[in-house]
Amino acid sequence: MRPTAITPTVKLATARLEFRSDRRLKEVLHLAAMAALIFLLIMIGRRLYVDSEVSGAELTVLKQRNATLRADLSRALMELELERSTRAALARQVADLNEETSELQSRLDFFDVQSGRPRKPR
Repeated sequence: MRPTAITPTVKLATARLEFRSDRRLKEVLHLAAMAALIFLLIMIGRRLYVDSEVSGAELTVLKQRNATLRADLSRALMELELERSTRAALARQVADLNEETSELQSRLDFFDVQSGRPRKPR
């Protein structure tokens, strides 16, 4: 045997000590991290999908509620316009009646003066 010759025994004796399990442990940890990452992405996607479904349902409810409120507003505006026109008509009617009352009062005063009856105090 020559001292400079590298035999498999010398190679094995001088080689760095490596355990195969370290390499396998790294592979297993890498695989577990990838699985956890994939699981996390799936859960996030599922959560976003559920949130979008809930948002869609809430949007439908809000649209229905908005339509109901618009109908109520339209009805209230129509009632308000009717009340305003009724109030204006009543105000005209009161003005006409006041005018007629004053005309009738002046006639009554004229007849009282013509007949000689004393005026009644108001």
